[in-house]
This record gives sequence, C-alpha cells and structure tokens, in this order.
Amino acid sequence: MVRRFRYHDYDPSLDHADESESILDALADSLSYHGNVAEALRELLSRGIGATPGLAELLERLRQQRDELLARYDPNGLTTQLRSELEAIVERERATRERAYQSTNDERHLLAGLELDALPAGLGEKIRELSQYEFLDSGAKERFEDLVTSLRSSMLREQVNHLRNALESTDPAVSAQMMNELSELVERFNAGQDVEEEFNDFKQRYPGVAGEDEDFEAFMARLAQSARLTQSLLSSMDEETRNELMELMAALAESPELGQAMARLGNAMASSGSLESAGYGFHGETPLELGDLETVMQTLGDLDELEGALKLASSPERLSEIDRTQIDQLLGSDAAAAIDRLKQLADQLSKAGFIDRDGGRLELTSSAIAKLGEIVLHRLFPAGQSRLLGNHESRHIGNLGTDMSGETKPYEFGDPFRLALGQTLHNALLRQGRGTPLRLAPDDFAVDLTEERTRAATVLALDLSLSMPLNDTFLPAKQVALALSSLIHARYPRDYLGYVVFSEVAREVKLATLPSAQWDYVYGTNIEHALLLARTMLRHQPGYRQILLVTDGEPTAHIDPSSHEVLFSYPPSRETLQRTLAEVLRCTREQITINLFVLNADHGLRGFVNDVLAINHGEAFYSTGSALGPILVQEYLNDRNRRAHQ
Repeated sequence: MVRRFRYHDYDPSLDHADESESILDALADSLSYHGNVAEALRELLSRGIGATPGLAELLERLRQQRDELLARYDPNGLTTQLRSELEAIVERERATRERAYQSTNDERHLLAGLELDALPAGLGEKIRELSQYEFLDSGAKERFEDLVTSLRSSMLREQVNHLRNALESTDPAVSAQMMNELSELVERFNAGQDVEEEFNDFKQRYPGVAGEDEDFEAFMARLAQSARLTQSLLSSMDEETRNELMELMAALAESPELGQAMARLGNAMASSGSLESAGYGFHGETPLELGDLETVMQTLGDLDELEGALKLASSPERLSEIDRTQIDQLLGSDAAAAIDRLKQLADQLSKAGFIDRDGGRLELTSSAIAKLGEIVLHRLFPAGQSRLLGNHESRHIGNLGTDMSGETKPYEFGDPFRLALGQTLHNALLRQGRGTPLRLAPDDFAVDLTEERTRAATVLALDLSLSMPLNDTFLPAKQVALALSSLIHARYPRDYLGYVVFSEVAREVKLATLPSAQWDYVYGTNIEHALLLARTMLRHQPGYRQILLVTDGEPTAHIDPSSHEVLFSYPPSRETLQRTLAEVLRCTREQITINLFVLNADHGLRGFVNDVLAINHGEAFYSTGSALGPILVQEYLNDRNRRAHQ
C-alpha cells in the first residue's frame, strides 16, 4: 500500500500547544497530589518551569543583593562623617574670620570666632546654631547649605518630603498644619474610630497628598512603608548614634512648629505599630557616608518592596501587579522575562482548554485530566520502553470480530461488507490511472478486517487512609489511577474502569473528581466496604472482571450490619477480618479476581494477603510507592494478554 503525506504551512499555534503541555507536565505531580489548580500554579510559580527561574530563586537573588549591601556598610560611621564635614565648614569660616580680624581689627570677627568656638558638640544642636549663624565665607555658607539640603533630602525624605512635595505651598506653617491634622486622623484611627469622612475632607483641603480614590487605611500603609526606611536605618545603629541622628532630624525642621508636627506624626504612626522595625543588620566596615546614604536606603527600600510583592504573588494574575521596570533594575532583564512568562501560565492553560474558570476558581477540564494520565503513563514507560506496554489482540483475526484491526483484504463473496473506502479507491486508481470519472470494478473492492478482542472490567480500589500520605504512597497511588485510565481509554476503549477510594468507608469516584480526591483524616481501613462496592460495580459488566486493590494496611474497620456504624479496631479485630474475608469469598463466587498491590507491608498485612490469595487465587505484588506504577500497569497488561490468549 502506497502511503501519501500532506504538508501545510507552519502553524505558530503548535508552539502554544507544546508550551501548554509542558506547563501541564510541570504541574503533574502537584495536580495528581491534590487536584487544586490554584495551589499547583502557586507551587509552580515558586519553583519555576524549565530554564525559567521561579519566585523562590528571584527572592533568593533579592536577599543576596541585600546581604551584599549590609555586608559592605557600617551606618554608625555616618555621624563621624557628618561631624567631620561640619568641622571642616567651621574651620573654613573661622580662618576667614581670623584673616578679616587681622586686616580690619573689627571686633565683630573676633566675636564671631568666639561664637564658633562655643558651638554645641551634638550634631543637631550644632546644625541648629549654624543655621542661625551669619557666615562671612561664602564658600563655607554654600557648603553648609548644601549639607543641610542633602540631609533633609536623605533623612527626612521618606517621612516628610513626599507629603510636602504634594502641597502647593512650601510654607513650613502650612506643612505643620497639614501634619497636625494628619496626626489627629491617625490618633483617632488608632483608637478604633471611623475617619473616612474626615479623611475625604483632608484630601480636599490638601489636594495631591493622597490618591483621589485612596482610603485612609491604604494611605496610612503607604505612608508607613516609606517612613519605615528611616526607622530601619535608625534601628540599625547603636544607641548613641541613633539618639544623635534623631536629634539631628529634629534640628533639620525648618521651624519649631514643623518639628513638633513631625514628632507628633511619628509618635502617632509608631503607636499604630506600623513603624516597627528590627533594623537591617548592617555588618560591614565601610562607613555609610552621606553621599551613599540616599542611594543605599532607596535600594534597600526597593528590595523590601519587591520582596513583599513577590511573596504576595500567589497566582499568575498577581504578578501583573508587580512593577516590571523595578524587576529589571534590581534583578536584571532575565528576571523580568521570567515574570512575563510566569504570569502567562494560567492564560496558556486556559487557551489550550486545560482549565476552566468557575467564578473565581480554576478547575481542570476533562481534556486536562486525560492529558495528565498520558503524562504519568509516559513517565512510567518512557520512550524506548513502550514495547513493555504489550499488545492486546487475540489470536483470531478475520471477518467475524467486532473491532477494526487496521488491515484490509480484497472483497470475497460472503464477506461482511465493511467497505475499506480508501483502499478501494486506491485500487481503482492503480488500475485506471489518473483522470475522472473514476470507475470501480469488482476487483477494486476491499473490506476492513476485524479482530476479536477480549473485554475486561476493572475497579481500582485506592486506600486513602491517613497512613498513605504519611508513608509517601498517596501520590504514586493516585498517579497509577490516572495512568491506568489513560492506558485503557487509548488501547482498550471497550474496557470498563471504575474507581473506589476508601478509608473508614468506601465511595465510588469518577475520573473527573479523582485528581481532587484527598486522604481522610480518620482512623480505619475498611477493605470490606471497598470490596463490596467494587463487586456491586462489576456485577453487570461482561467479560473478565477484576479488582485491583492498592493498600498499605490490613483491615481495621467494618460496618456493623445492625447499626450501620463504622467499627474501628487496631490491631484488627477478629470480626473485622472475618467480615472482610467473607466479602473476598463473595467476589470469588461471582468470578471476580482480586489482585493486591501492597505498600509498606508488615507481618500482619502479609498474613491477611495470604488469606485473601488462598480464597480468591488472585495475585499479590509487594512494592514501594515509587515502584507501584510500573508494577500495577504492567501486571494489568500481562493479565489482560493472558486472558486474551486463553
């Protein structure tokens, strides 16, 4: 038979399909374990996918950058540098005064020199006095003003300037009034009062200070976030340096009223607990000088802000709230590209038809569950081992079977007329050649061959008692169910496969709900009920019938026939064992084979397994959780083939 192939232009959507399948592959373990799409995506965001780093790695990069800064600088050297700078300014002014006195003999220069000698030792008091001092040396004056401006910009920026910059007026009195009103709102908010109406009036009086649609709690959080930088710096210093800088900050206020307003606002914010900070933990040796202060603190603040945003990014949608420019600046373009890819995960799965949005909840679709089964099956039997999956046809291939074999034959009188149209037309073309109309001759006709296939009905009974996750066998057991479903639907579409899960009681579950099935926080392994339910499901199924029982414990529970209550006993009671074995006997009488897959078997469980085998004549397989999948699937295939050739 000549094979013909068709080619078409490259379809870029194929890349998206491959991408969505790779995403589902990366989610497979998590989805198999708990079936929660949101939780699985959260885990994937944390660990990343392929060569794309996850949030855990990005957070580690942020911590490394912070540690590098903290290991480089010593903030306690800031006061030393400021004191040295002030001393240089004073010495320059003193020298200018001495020269002026020598040339003019004017006592005002002498008195000014004495005033400089009497300056306080504290930085704050010294700056306050120099602010009132009338400089003679223009260079010293300019240098002092630049220092004060720089100090105000760097040390008061986070607490005051971003508020004052939003005001139309730069009058210190207006700034003080605004801060006092804001302090009153904070104090009332701390007391549990509703201040939203007053805050709206505040925003109208001081436009630009707060966002138009911003409520008071959000505004306060934003204010605290910026003020926390300065607080963290102070908390990183020793007590002497911290006290000196706090005095310096008070001295930098442009008026006593503004200084008092600043102090009141700081106390109100501190009372709310929003300014609590343990400090950054600087442990370097390089003194943190004024020229580096603003850059270092801004970088630390940006790192804190981005770290908080990444920690809150519990879903791909939340990643869209993160400033991409900030990521690029702090972590590099590869990190920004990683965020771009991570925030598209849910959309790609949705476009591929793997997840649905049910309100605010993400749900796996039937195609996603089928694809999960394919993924798990491929993991159990990778490429090169597919031959281990075996075949399933019986020895009889001909015209009287029920399923297509994939082969054809020339039509003969008496054959069922299952016309193989493709082969028939192909035969006519070979005989007639090209051209239309195409005329059929009796010898052109071909029919499909069919094959006899055995049918099997299987119920997979999974133990979901608490011991399964404790023994790390819960995930392999659920993945076996998904893999077996994929195998049967692909290779044996006429077979029946049902699912029973059990702990203190058993219940039937459908494939659609299997990924979300969880272990039960109850005591008891009710194998009797699991076998009863499986037997009921198989009662009217044709063909070979079997129960695949996966458990890691002997029966410790049964249902009392009179009260219908679950009775638990460990070690297993005699009644529980007898009732369970009686159900094994019922399965045997109905010609249902029980094959056991035993995990973490102890002496008691082995004794129970031997009793089951003595009654039912099935098979038992002992394995660890990791080996469960290949053993169970391969045994299903082996048993299937044995039945097909009997």
